[in-house]
Amino acid sequence: MLVSFAAATQGGLSLGSEVTTETENAQSRDAKIAGKFSVSNLLSAFIDISLEPELASSTSKQSHAKTTEAKQHTEASIAILLYDFLNKNDGYLVRPTSHAEFSDIGAGTLVEIAGTLHKNAVDSLFDAADAFSIFTKFADSDNDVVEQVLADTRPKGKKQYRGKPQKPREPEDPFKTIKEALNQDRERTPISNAVLQCTDPEGITAVVTLRTDNLRDLTLSELNKNTVRVVGKVTRHVPEGEAMSAFENYAFSLLKPDFLRTAFAHFDEAEELQVTLPDVEINGPAVQILPLMVFV
Repeated sequence: MLVSFAAATQGGLSLGSEVTTETENAQSRDAKIAGKFSVSNLLSAFIDISLEPELASSTSKQSHAKTTEAKQHTEASIAILLYDFLNKNDGYLVRPTSHAEFSDIGAGTLVEIAGTLHKNAVDSLFDAADAFSIFTKFADSDNDVVEQVLADTRPKGKKQYRGKPQKPREPEDPFKTIKEALNQDRERTPISNAVLQCTDPEGITAVVTLRTDNLRDLTLSELNKNTVRVVGKVTRHVPEGEAMSAFENYAFSLLKPDFLRTAFAHFDEAEELQVTLPDVEINGPAVQILPLMVFV
């Protein structure tokens, strides 16, 4: 969609091209010149030099070079090209200043908003489950160094382990079933929603619908809790008093919010982790955005 928008503004967009440059150099040297001495066109109107005929000799050298280089657009360069066009030309990009303006904006309108981006509750829950699994494997390791670190971090007065402990059986992951279900749910849909707490315009929540084909887990982690700007199309407006799921298109969105809150609350009982999950619902006023670009 980003490439299509950019191509529409430019009357077509070539993603790759070859540029050929030819350079020709000539050098000459005159020992003696017979007749009228020539100067550049710039100076000929002011200088007229004539010499008596004399014996003349000259040498000259010429060189020719041809260079071909390939140029190709990247996703980022297309985004920069499109963003520059939208900023220089009025009528294409709307920057709402309040929620009231969103109510007058129709679906498909291209807008720019800014705020702090957060993972939705399901993606955050998956991170928490992974973190708990890593912790249990770390805590149950029979490595002497790891055991010493754990011993040093225990509060004073607690029983200290001495010597190398016996290798325990493989720790059971209490969240294994939940992780498998979450992962299966995430893989069945091409969509992953992120939640943008807007500062421009202030007081608005936006659900940013990201395509997983163009999104790596690392990318989402890099964006999480960072301030970003989003340019995209409005696909839904949620008025005040109404709500929408924070992770629509997931099967989990079909479950009642109170049931999900109860199920997700079990992660708060894990003393080893500090887990603050976003709410499973987005309360209006809010909008849903299909982004063309998300950038800092």
